[in-house]
Amino acid sequence: MKALLIIVGLTLVVGCARQPEQPSSVVTASERSSRLNTAADYQLASVVTSPAENQPMLTANEYSRALVHELMSSQRQMEEGGMVGVTDFAFVDTGLDQGSVLSNHMSEAMIYDLHKFGVPVLDYKATDFIRVTPSGDFALSRDFTELSGELPIRYVVTGTMTAHKQGVLVNARLIHIGTKQVISAARTFMPQPVVQAIIKRSGNDKLQLKQG
Repeated sequence: MKALLIIVGLTLVVGCARQPEQPSSVVTASERSSRLNTAADYQLASVVTSPAENQPMLTANEYSRALVHELMSSQRQMEEGGMVGVTDFAFVDTGLDQGSVLSNHMSEAMIYDLHKFGVPVLDYKATDFIRVTPSGDFALSRDFTELSGELPIRYVVTGTMTAHKQGVLVNARLIHIGTKQVISAARTFMPQPVVQAIIKRSGNDKLQLKQG
């Protein structure tokens, strides 16, 4: 009987040794640091891979978020509660007063990202009324005669874009309205597939601009 008990005991020990190890649910400090370093939330690829490679398609929103993150992380002189306005980014080879579908979208995306970042943003395109039309109801306008003449905007986010054969170079800056001082600056490169997903192109391969 004693020999039988010894054999059973050895069998149990061997069986336990052969059980696969269960993954640990404890994450060490070094692992957390490694994950943070490898999670490139704001380091975007300069080239978007083909959808055939089963890779997620980046959009202009990710590049807007990266610009806002760089602008806010590098500024040190903003006054607490200072209102920020966001304008369209103009192409450098225009008169700086012409917008496009791409520039309109970037400004709208940056308003969202600044707000999520906790920055007080003022939408100067908001009117004092709601326009009711057969096609819908609207509170925004691009007609300056319908907008307030004086607004408590202390800072403005603006910038320029440069067309590149592989995409668009975007330079953004945060400027103090009173002193015209550049508080912070940021830049990114939007690959051509991301740009083409937004803008419309004409037959001569030029951006379709609309007069403001």
